[in-house]
Amino acid sequence: MSAEMLEFVRLAPLGFLVGAYGTLVGAGGGSVLVPILLILLPNESPATVTAISLAVVFFNAYSGTIAYIRMGRVDYRSAVLFTVSGLPGAILGTILVRDVPRHLFDPAFGVLLVCLGGFLVVSPLDGRALPEANAHSPSPRLDYIGAIGSGYIGVLSSLLGIGGGIIHVPFLIRVLGFSPHVATATSHFVLTFMALAASVTHVVAGEFDHGMLQTLSLAVGVMMGAPIGAAASTRLQGSLIVRILAIALSLVGLRLLARYFW
Repeated sequence: MSAEMLEFVRLAPLGFLVGAYGTLVGAGGGSVLVPILLILLPNESPATVTAISLAVVFFNAYSGTIAYIRMGRVDYRSAVLFTVSGLPGAILGTILVRDVPRHLFDPAFGVLLVCLGGFLVVSPLDGRALPEANAHSPSPRLDYIGAIGSGYIGVLSSLLGIGGGIIHVPFLIRVLGFSPHVATATSHFVLTFMALAASVTHVVAGEFDHGMLQTLSLAVGVMMGAPIGAAASTRLQGSLIVRILAIALSLVGLRLLARYFW
């Protein structure tokens, strides 16, 4: 078996799991994929790792968004507004990551994962905690807040290569009052375009010179897993799913911190 086929066999199943789970919780999969890539690719720069992750997030978000559009869950007005406001930040974060050294990126990402994991354990975004959540767009005033927040999320998500769903979904639910299902679908729509803009920026910068095989292998898997995650989102209890994700993020974050300090 050739080296390319071995790489595909190793990464495509991982992409499938990332795609299914990322779509299920609306996170785009980047928050799971980046720490795994940091462990699997210890010698790659943060720019290359985030380039691979964001390209995979694009394929995941695109596939999941198509499924959510068919379900009628996307809030198009807010999605377009948040996309337009988030695109400049997505490009800026992609440019900034090129100057971040790996020995600083790993522990910073580890701290972020532990903090996110702790937050999601305490507040798992269960829809029952928000009986008054809106099924449709928030008020125009909250839309402006959402646009500003999406701009900052765009910078952070591209800088870290996570796509931003793990931050955007809690923001839409807790701050803007979206229902969990609409927040998940709308976040996926926004992720599609922000990840695409960031990926194009990485291509222009030449970050895919030696990461294309990994990207394509993962992309095949996520596009198969994303529709399954979207379908499963209507059948599984959200709070349990997110708590499992939170524990996994925390463990991976501690793994990155342990590797850095010991």
